[in-house]
Amino acid sequence: MKMLAFDFGASSGRGILGELRDNKIILHEVHRFDNEPVKFMNHIQWDFLRLVHEMKTCLLLCKVNHERIKSIGIDTWGVDYGLLDGDGELISNPFHYRDNRTDTTVEACFKSIPQDELINKSGLHCNRYNTIYQLLAEKYSASHRLLHAKTMLLMPDLFNYALTGIMKAEYTIATTTQLYDYKKDDWHYALIKRVGLPTGLFPEIIHPGHVIGPVKAPLREELHLETCQVVSVGSHDTSSAIAAVPALEDDFIFIATGTWVMVGVENEELLVNDITKAYELSNEGGVGGKVNLLKNIMGLWLMQACRRQWQQDGHAVGFEDMVKEGLEATTSAIIYPDDPCFYAPDNMPNKIKQFCQDTHQKVPETFGEMVRVIEESLALCIKHTIKGIEKATKKAYNTIHMFGGGIQDPLFCQIVANATGKLVITGPKEATAMGNILLQAIGLGEIKDIKEGREIVRHSIEIKKYIPDPQADFREKYTKYLTIIRETS
Repeated sequence: MKMLAFDFGASSGRGILGELRDNKIILHEVHRFDNEPVKFMNHIQWDFLRLVHEMKTCLLLCKVNHERIKSIGIDTWGVDYGLLDGDGELISNPFHYRDNRTDTTVEACFKSIPQDELINKSGLHCNRYNTIYQLLAEKYSASHRLLHAKTMLLMPDLFNYALTGIMKAEYTIATTTQLYDYKKDDWHYALIKRVGLPTGLFPEIIHPGHVIGPVKAPLREELHLETCQVVSVGSHDTSSAIAAVPALEDDFIFIATGTWVMVGVENEELLVNDITKAYELSNEGGVGGKVNLLKNIMGLWLMQACRRQWQQDGHAVGFEDMVKEGLEATTSAIIYPDDPCFYAPDNMPNKIKQFCQDTHQKVPETFGEMVRVIEESLALCIKHTIKGIEKATKKAYNTIHMFGGGIQDPLFCQIVANATGKLVITGPKEATAMGNILLQAIGLGEIKDIKEGREIVRHSIEIKKYIPDPQADFREKYTKYLTIIRETS
């Protein structure tokens, strides 16, 4: 029997079967689907019922293909949630983290608790999309959703509930809310009260590897399934992905590449100091008792948004075309990927051109120049983040482990190596699903711990190394990048 990983990303989702055989992990993709948000009544929301339908479709495909499933694990992006009423019914579709309803709630929150104190208590940088500000948007809105709500479930917990009927909050995803207390391994109830949110919304916290319970009987009967257990994994997709890093060393930089780019390290405990604040680093729950010190960077979202606009303009450009043109292009222009102007997806190429014009740089014109601007700017942002991590932890890191969909772009991997001056080791591409499966296996007692899981990953994938090119000098561009940060912040 096999384990099934549901990996919901911010732009697509997939159902992947996995099994452990001969000290290797073997994956097989069963179902892949789009995860497009819906714009309705001036808001952006997730189509939750459609995503549940995609889960059911995947389970039916497993049945048709005579695949027997012993467990299911679910991971998603962070911060977003659904509100349930007293009958356990979903009150509305979950809001998207890019929705503009949090535009004013961050500053409103700071009237209840100063920003510095909030960071000290939560360990999280005050990003406008964090759950705390979304819940405050509910509180301040004319809607009565929060008044009717009895339970808040973050996205992976909501999917687990859809399968089992059991309401729990998994640790790694709970830490993305800015409402988690690392000292007590529980919700920060004093903070929740202080900002005026109802304390009864928040369910019991569980950790990766916890067996939540079986798929509920009505769903098993509908889909003609055998009894199988739903196991909590690193429900925040980043934490599951880090579980599958094929690292031999204890100290390494990780870079998760996808819609977002996450750059960070694993620590034994919460780390908050003046340096982490200056570099906007966050502490998020990891696996195996770790806390991930990291920064979320806008990431390959910029490439995705550009490609979407070019396609709307009638240009049939694929990612392979973009990479090829990027290899042949050169540019001197640099952007700050996390500038608020890049937050919304509307006409990203024009936004990049406008940013370059406003900062008195040569405006990129071709697809290749645009790709080069994005990838070199991301690499410089990564370099800057790593410098902050090394200062905060008082450690020097020699190796970067990159994983996720972005490693299919060799240009980006080499640019990161060149910009940082560090060895880049890539793999696995499906790190999140692989980590999800490994954490299910730990929960079921099939493997001992993360260390054993990473050894299995090393035996299972092809690893590629990118060595910094001594001819690629990024010092001048990094100086320019720092100037742009100062001018635009």
